[in-house]
Parts: sequence; C-alpha cells; structure tokens
Amino acid sequence: MDEADNFNFNKYWGPDDYRPRVVFKRGSDMQCVYCGEPANTREHCPSKVFLTKPYPSDLPVVPACERCNNGFSSDELYTKAFVEAYEHHCSYKSKTKLSERKEVMEAQRKFEECVSSGEIHFDDKIARILIKLAVCHITYELTTGFHTDSWEGIPEYVSYTFRPNMTTEEIDSWDDFIPMNDNILPVIGSRAFNQIYVLEPVMSATEGTGEITRPFAVMDWIDVQNDNYRYVCWLDGIYIHVKVAIDEFMYAKAVFKHKDN
Repeated sequence: MDEADNFNFNKYWGPDDYRPRVVFKRGSDMQCVYCGEPANTREHCPSKVFLTKPYPSDLPVVPACERCNNGFSSDELYTKAFVEAYEHHCSYKSKTKLSERKEVMEAQRKFEECVSSGEIHFDDKIARILIKLAVCHITYELTTGFHTDSWEGIPEYVSYTFRPNMTTEEIDSWDDFIPMNDNILPVIGSRAFNQIYVLEPVMSATEGTGEITRPFAVMDWIDVQNDNYRYVCWLDGIYIHVKVAIDEFMYAKAVFKHKDN
C-alpha cells in the first residue's frame, strides 16, 4: 500500500473479489459494469456532457467495454440537449454552445412538441441514460449494481421531473440527508462510507433531567460539480435507491431490487 493512499477514503478498500467490477485500472482484469464482458475503457460517472470545463480532477470512473461505453453517447447528448432546451425556454440558464449534431436537433424538436402539447412526456431515451447513470453510481459507491448472470440492472422504476413542475417544498426536499439507521450498509470498504455521517442533535429531556443526545447516521449527497450535477445512493431493505440532480433543474430517481433478492 502506498503511503499516499493511507487516508484516501475515496478509494475502494473492499474485498478483492469485487475489484474487477468496481475499479478501473489499466492492464488489469476488468469486467464491464453494463454487460459483464471484458472491459478495456473507463466510464466517467457522470458523463462529461453533464459537466462544464474545467472538469473535476477526481471524476469517478468504472470499467466498461468499448461497445457499451460508446453505445450511450448519442442518448447522453440528446438528454443534455433536452434539459438545456427546457432551461432556455424558462430563462433558467443561458444556452450553451452544444454541437449541431442530429441528437441535439432531435431533442430540441422533441421539446418543442412537448411545449405545443402542454405536457412533458416521458422519454425512453432520457430514461435509458438515467438508468445508465444510476448503475454507474451504485457500482462505484455501493459495490453493487454491476452486471452479473443473475442481475442485469433493470430498475423497478425510473422517474424524473423538472424544476418548473415542482413546488418549493419538493425542491427543498432534494437537499435532505438520507437517514441510515433503518437501512443496510454496503460492502465494507465501499466508497459510500465516505458519505456516511453521524449526527448528534441535542434534545430537551423531561423537566429536571437536562439534555440528551440522539445520534443517528445519514448518507450525504455527492456534489460532483456545483450546480451542475450531484447524486446520492443508498440501500434500503431489498431495494437500491439512486437520486440525481442535473443543473438543479432536472431531478430523477431510479429504484432497483437488490440482486440478492
């Protein structure tokens, strides 16, 4: 073990059996998180299309095969362009200079159709990318969610909404910690342990007995890039939960059944 690694809690410290699935290391025996085939590329999670330059220096990566890695690029650009079209329509954020690729124009046309109909329709391309992002996050943080012969990463459900369609209370709730006391913990050594905190609020006791503390554990959000992308994932009984906020404008959630159930 290198001395420089001693206090790097963002590294994976779990069992070696999981390492080929959750750790990207060139020249090692890695397996794609999406299909389980040999991996020869790194998958950024989140993809850089959802971020702005300069990119974070410690952007999470997981192993992926070249086919899967390249297979999401088109729908990722489409998703980003759809979000930006909605943001621009609401004057929420100035429009960036996305390319004039067909995916961008398709997303803009799709959004215009939604405006004309007065309803934002569920979009399978966007849902596909949200599932892809969720699989990467739970693999990287919780050491689960990667493809196996008995688990293909198909969620129980995926949902998303946008800031203009939410109440102030709903938006504020996306800043909440995730209580952990009744939830199960990930594999020991998983990166998610870096996001678990114990809070000890002081509470007033009955008259004459002073104050008491009630410690409880919470999972904190991971802010990949301020105002651009953050996420949180946790285990709850037989389910794996992932929440993602993109541009503080699109809010998404995916729920998977745990692979052991």
